[in-house]
Amino acid sequence: MYRDASFRVEAGTVVGITGPSGSGKSTLGALLAGDLRARSGEITIDGAPLPGRGFRPVQLIHQHPERAVNHKWRMRSVLRESHAVPQETLDLLGIRSEWLDRWPAELSGGELQRFCIARALHPATRYLVADEMTAMFDAITQAQIWHALSGVVRERGLGMVVISHEPALLDRLCDEQIPVERFR
Repeated sequence: MYRDASFRVEAGTVVGITGPSGSGKSTLGALLAGDLRARSGEITIDGAPLPGRGFRPVQLIHQHPERAVNHKWRMRSVLRESHAVPQETLDLLGIRSEWLDRWPAELSGGELQRFCIARALHPATRYLVADEMTAMFDAITQAQIWHALSGVVRERGLGMVVISHEPALLDRLCDEQIPVERFR
């Protein structure tokens, strides 16, 4: 699928991956985060391969948050699975305290996605891959979430890959944009 796909994401920068639906953007995101393994080549961080086990410093925020959580756990446990998320992060992402004792099925897609974002912001996270992560939000909430996350990325010096087929979003967020077709 991808041949000679090579690019760098520096700390504190945001790189956009653009392309039409079905062009392989999500597959590339899953490869970058280590959710899928490449048949050849490797994803490296500081010259070392991406860890295959344990915590991965590249966190993928999926387009469909309902697929990323254990539905047998209350949201408080879903967060704890990753780390002790500071109250400041919960506030920044608009996560209400009453949501913590709910089951995933009791939250909207947008509410659930806020938890997935908070969970991805583990203290050891170095890179985020945001795959169409705000597609379920209205325009105002999208702007709020991206503003908050962009602030965290810059403040913590994280690298971020934003996967989207929305050019206006990528123009606002990204330091660089790469069409997924470049890797074919």
